[in-house]
Amino acid sequence: MIQLTTSGEESRLTLHEGSEELGHISFRVLPETSIAVAEHTRVSPEHQGKGIAAKLATSFFEHCQSEGLLVRPVCSYIVAYMERHPELAALRAPEEA
Repeated sequence: MIQLTTSGEESRLTLHEGSEELGHISFRVLPETSIAVAEHTRVSPEHQGKGIAAKLATSFFEHCQSEGLLVRPVCSYIVAYMERHPELAALRAPEEA
């Protein structure tokens, strides 16, 4: 199950199997904008290589799209994921000035 938790500006999508956390994506929505900054993707070592990061990324982009958010990828995994999925280009936030 993927769960979204939010505390102030900080948000996290977490994938659980039972009570065990398999991985998460940390992001924050910049104040007074519609930009989600994808900061970190982590999958526990024993679960790497099983597609968990991709499941989290898919959920992250679905969440951003449904909330009308653009994505500023800082996390190297999210940068690479966007490069592999050109259909997500419309969700990329403009570069900072």
